[in-house]
Amino acid sequence: MQRKILINDIEIFQPEKDLGYNLETTFSSDSTRTMDGRGFFTPLFTVEQLSYSASHVPADKAAELLQLVALGESFNLTYFSPYYGAWRTGEFYVGKGSLSIGTMEEDKEYMTSISFNMTGVDHL
Repeated sequence: MQRKILINDIEIFQPEKDLGYNLETTFSSDSTRTMDGRGFFTPLFTVEQLSYSASHVPADKAAELLQLVALGESFNLTYFSPYYGAWRTGEFYVGKGSLSIGTMEEDKEYMTSISFNMTGVDHL
């Protein structure tokens, strides 16, 4: 059975390509690198970050998606985590995203592309 990405238990417009995945680590302010390039780092925590990207998204689906992730509020994301090797639900937020409007023809509006990064609230 094909699993679907969910936001707040709502099946969103699914990306047609891979969902990007990154681990984002925050380091203490005293982390530094010497003049010869040697690093001295104190990691504080690491979070998961997923990159959503889709194209030719109908306007109603784009609006639904934006209303779920915009405004900097956190949401529950159901996704496959390579770190845990399993499907799970975690709390995420979106800090920045972008989209391109494809057509403004009445009743045929769509977004040429929409993309944003979803960053985990809780550390690994």
